[in-house]
Amino acid sequence: MWVIIIILPLLVLGWLLLAPLQLQIDTRIPEISFRWISIGKAKIAYEQGKWWLKISVLFFAKQWELEDLIFKRKKKVKKNRPKTKTSHSKWFRKLLNLIKTFRVTKWQIAIDTGDDIRNAWLYALNFYPGVGRHFCVNFFDESYLLLEIQNAPWKMVYALMK
Repeated sequence: MWVIIIILPLLVLGWLLLAPLQLQIDTRIPEISFRWISIGKAKIAYEQGKWWLKISVLFFAKQWELEDLIFKRKKKVKKNRPKTKTSHSKWFRKLLNLIKTFRVTKWQIAIDTGDDIRNAWLYALNFYPGVGRHFCVNFFDESYLLLEIQNAPWKMVYALMK
């Protein structure tokens, strides 16, 4: 019995730390989604003329209108806390280590400046080595960004502890 009580929380903790995180931005369909794969997802999308925040975690799903959340009246609570001195360079270093753990798995950029001459000058960037499938200068009014970034919680925890 004790083995089950000890092993079950360790398995859940391992599952939470190993499940990858994914941020996806797609401006072709106005949508930003943040997924904790196998656990839940939060998505901001433009549908029916309004911005919506949709959250689903395991078996729970809910959606809110984003405008109501942002401009909702809040009660003002005044808190007096003594300010503590922290080393900014220490936190800057930890933040930099945290940013280094993120990996860009997919990205595409297509631009059209609206000026044919400027597009012609930039068109040579389509053939630059290394960005051929990711960057596109076009002449048919298509501009978008597709970005997918992944990370794992255990990497983030390790970077903050370092």
